[in-house]
Amino acid sequence: MKIKAVLTATLFSLSLTSCSAWIHGNKTLADDSQSDRQLSAKIVDGKTTRQEVEQTFGLKAEARNTRNKSFPDGKYALAQYIGHLNDLAGTYAHRSLYVAYDSNNIVVNHAITTNNFREKNVFEKDPVNVKNSAFASLNKGDSQSKVVSLLGQPREATFTDNGSLLWIYSSTEISRDASSYIPLYNMVKGTESGQSDRIYVEFDRKNQLTNLYSVTVSIVQGTSMGNAWDYQEKIVRLVKKY
Repeated sequence: MKIKAVLTATLFSLSLTSCSAWIHGNKTLADDSQSDRQLSAKIVDGKTTRQEVEQTFGLKAEARNTRNKSFPDGKYALAQYIGHLNDLAGTYAHRSLYVAYDSNNIVVNHAITTNNFREKNVFEKDPVNVKNSAFASLNKGDSQSKVVSLLGQPREATFTDNGSLLWIYSSTEISRDASSYIPLYNMVKGTESGQSDRIYVEFDRKNQLTNLYSVTVSIVQGTSMGNAWDYQEKIVRLVKKY
């Protein structure tokens, strides 16, 4: 009976731990008592190692569409760490830490964004007109606050091959392909595809704008048990302001 009680308690504890991980994701990033600035200060570019980052923020997120290489040619390895922000209605946002590592696993650059599922940013409400306005109004040396005033808060970030920060704004439309309607086949190899129209905003180390990119990306992704992890992106159009 005693052994049974210990085993039951152990399983219950593991269940709570697993549940907590599912609810909160990375607990450090899920701690809304800490600001983005406070969390960012835990990492020093050019000094902090991948091991030290993972001691604080846990293991990187693994998803089929997670960016693993810097833009555009993959000079640096990238990692994303995600915390879930919750209220009484459930998870309403993901707070993500993005890190670029050099070949020695030293941090090159890092950034934090919050993806609030319940709100559209300015770009998502009117992608075409807002993109045109941004290209006309934003210039080299502009601040991040000016970018936010025109485009809204970014949901995602990544880094260039020279280590610069890129904020990503996107409007994506995906629909099921014909293969997804074929009985049996759709359980193994069904796909959906579409297009993502994006703005990449590049900043230097002083958080001043250095360039704008208008990017069109084609996407094909699996929808079945046999190809659930399949995901392909291809840039079909890229226009720089500078």
